[in-house]
Amino acid sequence: MSGLLIRTAGVLIDPASGLVETPGRVLVEGERIVAVGADAEASAESAQHLDLGDAILMPGLINAHQHGRGISQVLLGYPDDHLEPWIARRQGRGAPDPYALTRLAAANMLKNGVTATVHANYSYGSGDYAAEARASLRAYIDAGLRVTFCVGAMDRGMLVYPSQDETGLIQSLPEIARGRLAPPRRTPYAGGASETIALMRALQAEFGDHPLVTLAYGPAGPQWVSDELLAALAADARDHGLGIHLHLLESPVQASEGANLYPEGCLRRMQALGALGSHTALAHCVHVTENDMDQIAQSGAIVVHNPGSNMRLANGTAPVAAMLAAGIPVALGTDNCALTDDEDLLAELHLADGLSRASGMHVLGAVRARQLLAMVTTNGARARFARESSGRVEVGQVADLVAISTARVLAPWCDSDTSVLEAIAFRARGSDVVLTMVGGEIRQRGGMLEGNPLDELARAAANTARANRSASGLGGQETAEALSSALARLYGYR
Repeated sequence: MSGLLIRTAGVLIDPASGLVETPGRVLVEGERIVAVGADAEASAESAQHLDLGDAILMPGLINAHQHGRGISQVLLGYPDDHLEPWIARRQGRGAPDPYALTRLAAANMLKNGVTATVHANYSYGSGDYAAEARASLRAYIDAGLRVTFCVGAMDRGMLVYPSQDETGLIQSLPEIARGRLAPPRRTPYAGGASETIALMRALQAEFGDHPLVTLAYGPAGPQWVSDELLAALAADARDHGLGIHLHLLESPVQASEGANLYPEGCLRRMQALGALGSHTALAHCVHVTENDMDQIAQSGAIVVHNPGSNMRLANGTAPVAAMLAAGIPVALGTDNCALTDDEDLLAELHLADGLSRASGMHVLGAVRARQLLAMVTTNGARARFARESSGRVEVGQVADLVAISTARVLAPWCDSDTSVLEAIAFRARGSDVVLTMVGGEIRQRGGMLEGNPLDELARAAANTARANRSASGLGGQETAEALSSALARLYGYR
């Protein structure tokens, strides 16, 4: 048997169970794991060898919610704010090249040990969302990062949430802004249900068989999507075996809006529309109630926690401890807005841990470590509706693997009772990743990316960001600032 034999100090076989096998031996052939442990060594007579010394090999990390935004919002000139005025301010720019930004985001994820991600609904408002989607998909494929791409949809709440007075808001703005924001305005996505479904069929025909691509629907969120659109997408998802990924109850204002729109509750309305079930991933969920959590748990849906983004955009802290206690599986995403302002998913995991303990999660030691690592492995795989088998290091699974050096994580002088599992869960960070493998292909080793250097990708992204700075966007920087300030006053943020 040929292939590649990876030798390490140990293999974290299954983060959810905490099983660590030492020494670590994994044999990869093609895109799959074909042997583990002693069997790998015995079967590897003709295989190439890759010795990673003190590293621990484990299933690849999964970033279950981000948007392909490769450049920090701080570096683009619209730093952190409350969610709604922040969204308005970032739209002052024109449409950049989605390929360049997504390619950089993918490279940074690979550098930090991420082997698969969910690209949540996102449009730069170019007027050609289909072209944007195809450009982003090509970027993930060229980077070699596995992606679940969520085809976005939005048909209301373009400026203000549906129960608010859009006409009055526009009239309160300076004259130049009123002229630029007056209807009709182009949709940021493909259009209504028929256009969105048609785009899904086209993308399925073009990318549906690609081993790195999974397609899903990404309706923006209840306040941005009418009942008719959500029901139509849910029906098509059910008929074609597709997942649905959407934002839910992210900000305090969204919680108030949800109560206005859905007296029976957002989750009950979603269930009535066929949009809540085991095929559903719900991002953020900062302002869910106990009844909401019961509904999510009963439906089999999964929540994607974005702790850094929730804090930076002043949305609050999601009740993750209560979710776990209710039996809700929780995955993790950076939202391209991690607390460390990068794509370090392991650092975001530590933030999630600290916030959960502060809010009442008193599970200690190995149990908590397993819960945390499941968020970025097995639960992440579930949240991205993975077609391929992943999340464990076992025969037959795709070889999506990450190796973490223990030189710092398990310092030479550490106590002999130190648990490898707990050291990784509580101490590892992106800079400790020494190997990222996707489908048997090494995409990053020792901080060096396969293919384009990171600085080259960063220059390309910076060039397109500069080019769109002076473009019209929502109506220019002045209009975006005026709208942002008006929304902050409308929603009581100022």
